[in-house]
Amino acid sequence: MKLLLGLYREKQYSPGRHQSNDAQLLDQIAHRLRERDFTVDLVTLGEAISRRSDAAIIFSMCQGRASLEDLAEWEREGVRIINSPQSALNTHRDRLPALMVRAGVSFPQTQLVGTKENAALPAFDLNGGIWLKRGDVHACVTADVQWIDSRERLEAGLADFAKRGIDRAAVQAHRAGDEIKFYGVAGGGFFHWFYSGAARKYPFNFAELQSLANRAATAAGLDIFGGDVIVSTAGELTLIDLNDWPSFAPCRERASYAIADFITKRVHGR
Repeated sequence: MKLLLGLYREKQYSPGRHQSNDAQLLDQIAHRLRERDFTVDLVTLGEAISRRSDAAIIFSMCQGRASLEDLAEWEREGVRIINSPQSALNTHRDRLPALMVRAGVSFPQTQLVGTKENAALPAFDLNGGIWLKRGDVHACVTADVQWIDSRERLEAGLADFAKRGIDRAAVQAHRAGDEIKFYGVAGGGFFHWFYSGAARKYPFNFAELQSLANRAATAAGLDIFGGDVIVSTAGELTLIDLNDWPSFAPCRERASYAIADFITKRVHGR
């Protein structure tokens, strides 16, 4: 039987309940793949080092830059990995805004700043409020995304990031409206969305939401993805975040079947 390796997310990028949700998703995917007569082992990146050449495919939830750079080296050696580590790196905030702009995906104006610098942000109106986000991976804890409406809050937020070892931050323009979270699998095999928090349920075109999500994922090179979109009062859609390998917590069981199907097709070269 073909061997498949699933890689757990690093603990620092999967804190609290996220660690349980991430592990449950991998467990369910592994179960679906074993039903298809694959041998599936779920391991950490370190445990996979000596076994990588034996695996037909590795499916990885790793997110940290160091882990992804190691996986990129494995990929150059010929190891097949879902998602590609380069595509996972494309979701980091030092790459994502420019990628989305080039792909024609609506995305808020975003500026990267050093957390130890006295940030000059002439393009943003601090009085109207902006978002300060860690400049690499998407949010791991609540403090990784902060609402900023004054120079004092900005300086405090940057100092907090610096204290936690986060070297760069993304300063992002605010988009008012309903927030929607989505989850998808490449090829149209799965798509799920829901409102995040209180929503006024402004009307929008569902087909446009799915198209935007798929275009964003394609531009980043993602096969397994999720993200966040803002729907304005006029029904306009703006992507504000894109994630590789989310936990699919609200739709885990259905997603596990779709992801297992996708991995199976990739193993067989389809």
